[in-house]
Amino acid sequence: MMKSPDAWALAVRLPGGGIHVERHQETALSKKYAWARWPLVRGIVALYDSMAVSYQAMSRSAALAGEEQEQMSKGALYGTMAVSLLIGIGMFIVLPGFLSGLVINAGNHPVFYNLFAGLIKAAVLVGYLLFIGRLPDIQRFFMYHGAEHKAIAAYEKNLPLTVENVRAQPAFHPRCGTTFITFVILASVVVYSLIPHPEVLLWRLGARVLFLPLVAGLAFELLRWSSSHSDPISNVLKAIGFRFQMLTVKEPTDDMIEVAIESTRAASEQAITKPVALV
Repeated sequence: MMKSPDAWALAVRLPGGGIHVERHQETALSKKYAWARWPLVRGIVALYDSMAVSYQAMSRSAALAGEEQEQMSKGALYGTMAVSLLIGIGMFIVLPGFLSGLVINAGNHPVFYNLFAGLIKAAVLVGYLLFIGRLPDIQRFFMYHGAEHKAIAAYEKNLPLTVENVRAQPAFHPRCGTTFITFVILASVVVYSLIPHPEVLLWRLGARVLFLPLVAGLAFELLRWSSSHSDPISNVLKAIGFRFQMLTVKEPTDDMIEVAIESTRAASEQAITKPVALV
């Protein structure tokens, strides 16, 4: 799946070997509304846009591959997003905050408390990715992830989108979602250390959820800034992100690269395969 400001495109390798390509005109909220481009706010908007499109694309690709009978309805789509968000908040926000409080007094040492909570988050994230990364289907997913990165890199360099040119590109990309999650962990240490009255357990844990949009917005600004600069600090941030991407990005095969090329062409209105409307 590839997304541009005006559309998103999906390319799927069908069981028969062909590649199904479709392009969906869908203007990003950041192009529709001025407020969606405000610093900090734009990160939350971009995250919502990406999640909504990703779930639609996964549902549609599963249907095309014959794994589901029909596309997920909008109600089921947003219900799945809500459940996923709640699970993520529980695993990566509430649980680390609770466990860190068992070791460090949050009221006396808020910075150390949040640093330790950040380490727990990182450990949970790494453990989760290592666990699911052993599954064959997830391994293929991570290989397609690498194919997407390579295709985007070739496109951004204005290279012809051929298998040879795309394969030569790096598998890691500075604007990857995995890097964004990494920056969320870093930003949370700063933001949560400034929350007043951390000695109150319910408030301490509830405030971590309440200020999550601010954390996400700050993480997006770090991602945006580091990906467009080459100073020592941004290089360090990119290196940290690339280190975590090693868990979610694998070298793709040529047939996977072909799929990523078709999706990139469709998203950028350069499709050589006629897009098929979603039904």
